[in-house]
Amino acid sequence: MSSQRHIKKGSKDTDINISPMIDMVFILLIFFIVTTVFVEEAGIKVSKPDIDPGKTTEVDPISLKVTVSNQVYFNGDLVPINRVEGLVSGALSQNPEQPVIMQVERNALSGTMIQVMDSAKLGGADKISVTAVDTRG
Repeated sequence: MSSQRHIKKGSKDTDINISPMIDMVFILLIFFIVTTVFVEEAGIKVSKPDIDPGKTTEVDPISLKVTVSNQVYFNGDLVPINRVEGLVSGALSQNPEQPVIMQVERNALSGTMIQVMDSAKLGGADKISVTAVDTRG
């Protein structure tokens, strides 16, 4: 019986203090955040035009529009894709500084857009500005 009393006397509830462990975890977290190397991911280089406030352009741009139904408009007129090269070439022969703007409706086929861009490039357009047009009213 004495051994039973001894076991009962020796069994105490012991608590483990975890506050130093929590402090250590926070120190490690801060260490890894500070020492992490942030990698700059490579992206597309965009050449932005230089803006000269004294220079104003009063030239109407060449407007190309690609619709969801694969129709192509040149300055507001419906044209087949195979005529885009000649129309752009003719417009740029009158004024080579004329900008080319291509508006593409969302959900239009990318293949049609690429065909129109290629035709415009073959027609002499060096730079083509592409914008997305929302078809929702």
